[in-house]
Amino acid sequence: MAKKKTFEEQFSRLEEIVDVLDAGDTALEEMIKEYEEGMKLAKNLRDFLNKAEQKIIDVSEKNEE
Repeated sequence: MAKKKTFEEQFSRLEEIVDVLDAGDTALEEMIKEYEEGMKLAKNLRDFLNKAEQKIIDVSEKNEE
């Protein structure tokens, strides 16, 4: 089973993908694959941040009681 990558590892990979797409010197098929991977990573990162935000809100509310 593959080890789940950390937030930082996923973010770093997303930055790499952005650099590849920005450079524009890759074959179109490869750029599409990179784009698809980047979109999946962006969703994973967004979901992680949303969960982290909710956890912070929950902890803050709990401590106010």
